[in-house]
Amino acid sequence: MKNSVLWRVVDNDSGAEAIVSTPAEAVAFINSRFDTDENGEPFSFTEVGPFVPKPLDVITAWAAKQDDGRTDGRTAPITIRPVVTDGAIDKCDDVVLWGDVQVTWDHDVYTVLGPDGYEYNIADSAAELNEILDEYATDDEYVEPEKSDGHERPSQRELIRYGAQECASRFGHLDDDALLWLAATRITLALWRNTPVENWHAGRSPLHDGTMMRINAATTRLVRSMLSFDHVDWGAVGLAIVNPSRVLPTGQSVLELGLACHNPDDPAHENDPRDDLAEMAQAAISWGRAYRLHEQEFGLRTLIEFFCALDTGWFGAPSWGCIVDRFVAAIDDREHGHWRVHRDQPWFDEWFTSRPADIADNVELRRLLLAGPDLLSEAAAEWCVEGTIGYVCRNDHANGCKRCGVPPATESSS
Repeated sequence: MKNSVLWRVVDNDSGAEAIVSTPAEAVAFINSRFDTDENGEPFSFTEVGPFVPKPLDVITAWAAKQDDGRTDGRTAPITIRPVVTDGAIDKCDDVVLWGDVQVTWDHDVYTVLGPDGYEYNIADSAAELNEILDEYATDDEYVEPEKSDGHERPSQRELIRYGAQECASRFGHLDDDALLWLAATRITLALWRNTPVENWHAGRSPLHDGTMMRINAATTRLVRSMLSFDHVDWGAVGLAIVNPSRVLPTGQSVLELGLACHNPDDPAHENDPRDDLAEMAQAAISWGRAYRLHEQEFGLRTLIEFFCALDTGWFGAPSWGCIVDRFVAAIDDREHGHWRVHRDQPWFDEWFTSRPADIADNVELRRLLLAGPDLLSEAAAEWCVEGTIGYVCRNDHANGCKRCGVPPATESSS
């Protein structure tokens, strides 16, 4: 099922139900069965879809529709409840936007329950709901944990300013496209790679290194398509990454990939991927709301430059072209500096003779790698990873390189 908004409307007396795609359809169903002379409220309204809480913009957009579509008190009570469609988990609590903040709707009134379970606010419009939720977001400023020496790490606010400065000092001028690609690699690392997905990949898993490289590249490409110096919907970026229905280069959805890696008998893979995805969605929502506020404070360019303080060495990073060129040069030269630490490995000779046919031509291999590893075949990607493409030296070699055995330039005699 696609990650679209669907709703199950249930007549709790008769058990009759309808699956609808808009609140208006739900109201029509309710009114078709509602006895206008009866004071009871026999209907429930439940969201149907992946086990992923909806972000603020979806909630408030839906709320705005409700504001404009008020009926004369005959609308049944509505509570937003994400459920797992395959029935593995019946339901969770009311939708959690981030942390432990919950929102329910009943008779044109929105109730926001705070993290402590006691504090609550009431809003009777989408605008008021938005204001209340923003107050929770501003109270949730992230601060790095303390260092072991007792000194506090800088706040996120200080880190953003520092990151923007470091981007300029480390890379000099990067055009807008290069900046956005580098930012995409960092966002992918934070919201995809360094999440429970890494646990899916760890140990004995069907998610091999080559597959992971292809998936990371595809995710980076997705993020880049959503970045612009005109506008970024930070919440949408995060939730697009963790969308359970997102199709990966393997042909699987994100959820299918997680289920394929799930093994209840293996402690490294015993977590239910549906629970993992729910946690990742919560993190993505929190992240998106925080960065929307950071953008208001620092400006879009400064925030994007903050992501670009480090080069991941991934597809999309400034060093990727250099990595590809050196790797392609090395695969035909066993004396290349890239192999200094690998020549004595037992896999070395066999790897050279097992190159997949679809990348036998160096020109084509270079073209595919520069265009993105997600375009490689599974076998080709695995071969590149086994050839340690991720460890190609990125030094500039201008004054020699001990790692690659490149000697310093000979000084001219005076």
